[in-house]
Amino acid sequence: IADLSEATGLSVGSLYKAFGSKGELCARTLDSDLEAGLAGVEANLTGAASPVTGQQEWLEWIAGRASSAGPTRGCYAVVCASELAATDASVRRRLVAHDHRLRALVAAAIEAANRCGELSGDPERGARLLCTTVNGVQLDGRKGISRDDARATLMLALDALR
Repeated sequence: IADLSEATGLSVGSLYKAFGSKGELCARTLDSDLEAGLAGVEANLTGAASPVTGQQEWLEWIAGRASSAGPTRGCYAVVCASELAATDASVRRRLVAHDHRLRALVAAAIEAANRCGELSGDPERGARLLCTTVNGVQLDGRKGISRDDARATLMLALDALR
């Protein structure tokens, strides 16, 4: 909280007045991050010329986010999963619900790609493969994965669905 106070110029008391507790602050920032992430995924998956192009664009977006320079490399949700989900039921529920929504979006994109003849994989299993690979790359982002390595890993997972 002290770091956040310093970074924002808000007093510690103001932060507690606005959010009530560190847990509530974490919950609200996590919810915001998850919603923004899903909106980005959906924009990539549905706004492309073809279903596979949309998946490639999504994975390129992930590779860039996971490998961007600075102390915030990787994904806030992955940080929360690795540091809090085992001990905080509220965080775990939020992440599990997000995972279900994400996999549904990805499965729908895989199903659309199957109908077009671009892919031939099982949509549910393929979505789990892609989402699990994305999580791994985002975790590797915390350790400094390069964009090229992130991209290669993600595209290999997509290629497995052909």
